[in-house]
Amino acid sequence: MNPIIQKIKDQKIVPLFYNESFEASKSTVKALYDGGIRVIEYTNRGTQALENFTRLKEISSTEFPGLLLGIGTVKNTNEMNDYANAKADFIITPVISRKLIKHSIKKNVLLIPGCFTPSDVNLAFQSGLNLVKIFPADALGKNYIKSIQPVFPGMDFMPTGGVNADVEDINEWFKGGAIAVGLGSSLVKSGITEKELTEKVENLLQQLNQN
Repeated sequence: MNPIIQKIKDQKIVPLFYNESFEASKSTVKALYDGGIRVIEYTNRGTQALENFTRLKEISSTEFPGLLLGIGTVKNTNEMNDYANAKADFIITPVISRKLIKHSIKKNVLLIPGCFTPSDVNLAFQSGLNLVKIFPADALGKNYIKSIQPVFPGMDFMPTGGVNADVEDINEWFKGGAIAVGLGSSLVKSGITEKELTEKVENLLQQLNQN
């Protein structure tokens, strides 16, 4: 298994967030890191995304050793170029296309594409990808992965979108076949303090690892 995918599987959750402020972004990364998180998706959802991401990558090796910092909401090859050049550890897209897959191979960066239909998953499967994001997961429900999993042996699934940051909901997704879940605003809530986020993450990881 790809070592990044293995870390995602071991961590069970992948927090994802964006903030226009670099300092707020750094504070969020620190809170997540201090809570035990070692894989984070920063999302390409604002004008400061590339600059913030680049600066976060520049400091991560010294301030957050061992952190895998990827970028999400990448929709085209130009954006992929920008973030591959910024040394993203992985790239997550909301969509899938042959062009994005080929370009990720060219740039030698792990692609985790967003899939919705079995045809989407099949494109990833036939292209040799091993992990896809099911998005938006809440539109498909917790039994969707289990329904399509037998058709794609060896493929792993990470539902994202509408997953709640509580152990009961996450475990329902795991029972449905997920290896990890993406957690956005249900985890990194607007207005949450650094200390509150660290404690929330610590508690969630502890609960998940008890099961």
